[in-house]
Amino acid sequence: MSKYNIRVVTKMNNIRLYMAHDLTNIPVQPLPENYQFSRLQKEADKKHWAEIVAAADEFATKQAALERFDHEFKPHLSETKQRMIFLQTHDGHDAGTATAWFDTWNRQTIGRLHWVAIHPEYQGKKLGKPLIAEAMNVLASFHQQAYLRTQPRNLTAIRIYRQFGFEPIIRSQRDEQAWNAVYSQLQNR
Repeated sequence: MSKYNIRVVTKMNNIRLYMAHDLTNIPVQPLPENYQFSRLQKEADKKHWAEIVAAADEFATKQAALERFDHEFKPHLSETKQRMIFLQTHDGHDAGTATAWFDTWNRQTIGRLHWVAIHPEYQGKKLGKPLIAEAMNVLASFHQQAYLRTQPRNLTAIRIYRQFGFEPIIRSQRDEQAWNAVYSQLQNR
């Protein structure tokens, strides 16, 4: 890869990229033995979510994650209980989380794959794909389409999202440049 491409990717690492899926043909991804899915049971379970997303560097601190939970999910607690997924070991340790959320896109409410994170202790154990598949199936029970937001630096996640059938949304020349840089990096991996 040329120096120019490295500079473009570095410069664009923090821009928001969007991907969309029609929630059909969701790949089947078996969950490894000794793991199970659960949902948020009560508001106090937010500490489990905060621990996972903070450990996975989605937030600088667990407190920041708790504040985000209170802002984003607490006002919709009954929805959150149906849509926030936890991946746990059979003995109850939290390994990951994803939220089959909703949001407004082009003036309509659609699904959103949101806050996908695997705790660092469980990364590399082939848990991400089953977690995403579970979240997509939950999304499909509520919506006909969904989107997600990511960043150019999340190359591994983008590769997985593409394998699941998510397509890039290109709304501007900047988006197109960022996606071209992402594809260039993915080809060189």
